[in-house]
Amino acid sequence: MKKQQSYQKTYILLAITLIYTVLVSFVDKKPIGPNGTSVGFSAINKVFLDLISYSSLWDKITDIMLLLAILTAGYFALMGVLQIVRDKKTFFEVDHVILALGVLYLILIVLYVLFDKIPFNYRPVLLPDEIELEASFPSTHTLMICTIMGSAIVAWSKIFMYEERVLRILKIAACAVIVIGVVGRVLAGVHWFTDIIAGLLFSATLISAYRDTLDKLG
Repeated sequence: MKKQQSYQKTYILLAITLIYTVLVSFVDKKPIGPNGTSVGFSAINKVFLDLISYSSLWDKITDIMLLLAILTAGYFALMGVLQIVRDKKTFFEVDHVILALGVLYLILIVLYVLFDKIPFNYRPVLLPDEIELEASFPSTHTLMICTIMGSAIVAWSKIFMYEERVLRILKIAACAVIVIGVVGRVLAGVHWFTDIIAGLLFSATLISAYRDTLDKLG
């Protein structure tokens, strides 16, 4: 029953995420962005646009949080490689916690490329080193930071289940990266507020799916 309910939560999150994406594409869409670019939920986005201006400091801080997330993903990838090289395991004999993360990272890369090629929204600001507006939906910093660090918490809970002190430190560190990354992305002013929410929704769906996969594999 617990597994069944867990899958239901993932399906619900996926449905909410997809519905939200459709709504952002059509509801209250007005040209309030640079160069007359339009954005959905323009009323709430305009409020945040007027409150928050571009901050290069927070932009750089969130880049650091993204780098920490990528290094965390690299750590898990290295663990998988060591199991193959050092422990003489075949690819499919690698710990399912690591293999499932590999699949998750692959999905994350596909989403990153997809949303870069199909811009639902353009950024609310043209950055100093850019000559044209970049895609903004969802916030890929938010998506990647939350998904990698959130799934890391799930993975560490399995790997270090008998080492409570180590697990507590890792969870606190991961949560700090997530909070600084998300809040910092809002304060950086490089995304519409609804793009940040989209990043959170997509990442929550992916993390839930990863957790469900581990539950199914035991």
